[in-house]
Amino acid sequence: MNQNLCFTLSILFIIIIIVYYGLLQVVAVAPKGHPKVLKTKSVEKDLIRMLLNRYEQFGIIGRPVNDSKIKVDVRYGLQLFQILDLDENKQILRTNCWCMHKWTDSLLRWNESEYGNIKTVRIFPSQIWTPDIKLYNFADERLREYRDARVVVSSNGETLWLPQALFKSTCEVEITYFPFDTQICMLEFGSLTYDRTQMDILWWIPDSPPIEEMPYLDFSDYVPSNEWRTDGEKEREVHHVNRTIQIRSVKKHRRRSQTVGNEVITREYPVLRYLIRLRRNPSFYVFMLVIPCVLLSSLTLVVFWLPPESPAKMMLGMNIFVAFFVLLLLLAESTPSAVKNFPLIGVFFCLNMIMITLSTFLATMVIHLYFRGDRKGAVPYFLRRIIIEGIGRLTLVRQRIPLPDVKNSKRNVFAKYHRKTLISQTSPAKTKQAYQNRCKNEQNRYFGGGFFPQCSESVNQPACGDQYFENVTTNWSGSNEFQTLKEYSGKSCPHMMKTSIKLNHRIPEILQQIMHNDNNMNNYPFRMINYDESESFNSTTTLERDVRELKKYVKIVVNRQKETTHKSLIAMEWRTLAIVLDRLFFFIYITTILIAVVVSVPYNIELEIPEEFQDSEERVKN
Repeated sequence: MNQNLCFTLSILFIIIIIVYYGLLQVVAVAPKGHPKVLKTKSVEKDLIRMLLNRYEQFGIIGRPVNDSKIKVDVRYGLQLFQILDLDENKQILRTNCWCMHKWTDSLLRWNESEYGNIKTVRIFPSQIWTPDIKLYNFADERLREYRDARVVVSSNGETLWLPQALFKSTCEVEITYFPFDTQICMLEFGSLTYDRTQMDILWWIPDSPPIEEMPYLDFSDYVPSNEWRTDGEKEREVHHVNRTIQIRSVKKHRRRSQTVGNEVITREYPVLRYLIRLRRNPSFYVFMLVIPCVLLSSLTLVVFWLPPESPAKMMLGMNIFVAFFVLLLLLAESTPSAVKNFPLIGVFFCLNMIMITLSTFLATMVIHLYFRGDRKGAVPYFLRRIIIEGIGRLTLVRQRIPLPDVKNSKRNVFAKYHRKTLISQTSPAKTKQAYQNRCKNEQNRYFGGGFFPQCSESVNQPACGDQYFENVTTNWSGSNEFQTLKEYSGKSCPHMMKTSIKLNHRIPEILQQIMHNDNNMNNYPFRMINYDESESFNSTTTLERDVRELKKYVKIVVNRQKETTHKSLIAMEWRTLAIVLDRLFFFIYITTILIAVVVSVPYNIELEIPEEFQDSEERVKN
């Protein structure tokens, strides 16, 4: 009896233990504060494990098809998220994109009813086959372009892969109209190993109706850039069927020749080419390059109107030259060094520097000639005829600066100071009366009437013959008195003539200025007539010698003045030549700048779309 009871209790205890462990497998232990959840077996894990086991059985290497003759169709799309940078110097475009892949994998199919109606699963791309679509024109040191993103697999074998990528692609930069330029960059994608018989790349088909292929970049989630504007962002809300501004992408086939044994096989690889049209935002460069350029060009106009002999002309010219050179350095930092066409704004800088250099060189030459007088000689005849008389009239310089004839300047240099004295035809009586009146005036003016002897006919003085006056010059304004004395020499006093010669205040103006400015009177080639009041005034020899010395001095002064005036006229002629050339450069500069502005104004800065993008069926030979 006791044995039966013990046996029954043992069996009951075993049953209780089995039931307890069975309940532990069914009921999950939840954390405190959370309701208990029944723990069931994960069907999704079993499904993924089944799919991966199938791949291990058939192998990841190789296309996911049941028949090797069947090609894999991969639909590819590119969604542009952001333009990071366009490096003009390195000609590299950096973009942030989403690459959209869709294909059918025959090894990734299952029956939904057998796996809890699961329609999609996520698998790592490294565990299954993925198309090797790469960027052909990549310029990245990194060999890896894509970020890790799982593949979405549907029950019918349709596979969706949307990795994010940071692309660095080559982009040929055209900077002719910098900073108002437009760039067209291309992103070319294709398979590296599969030709068109094994894998074909087709356009992406969006989910939104109408269901058609989209040969355009997708700008639906695009983040605008501060430096570049794109045409796609204007049509982000427009369906791709109705887009007119954005450039249509094209599909090409690259031909590659491969040698297999002794046979050369040509294979075609499908590629998709997306075009991005970028328009620069010129606000920054307008304030940094364009406005300073306009202001410096205005100052350049002032340089041509400064006098050639002014040092400020060269100083201002050199300062403007340095300023344009600094702007040229700033332009060089912003533009690539190896380009087909130099930017027009750089040509404008160089043109200004050339004109300023020519003007400064001309001003230096003119200053040299202006301060050296006529050591280099007068302006050649042909230059005078062509530049001064020809171009000068066109530039209105000849009318403003009347230039006397250098050949006649030696004869006419004292025309404004002297005039020929007409020999008086008056009678001796009138001459005598005039002379007496003059003597009295001189006596009252200088000596109060007490120094001169009586200026009368009764004074007993020796006659003064005409020989004493025959060599006296008569080409100044005060020569009338000599003529009067000459006619009245037989009846007058030679000492009066001598005194009048010494004290005459009507000696030519040039003689008075030179005598007034020179403190050392002994330097002149004549001696002042010193006489004593007690000296006899009847010394005709002394009078003749003094008149001869005075004539010699006057000739020396006249010759010096003629030479100085001649040099001044030649210097003025060279200066006039420089002014004419400055005006000529001014009009040439104005004309050149206007033509350059009219020609270089970016009326149509749109670049031509390459012809290969007009025909999507054209094939490109590699």
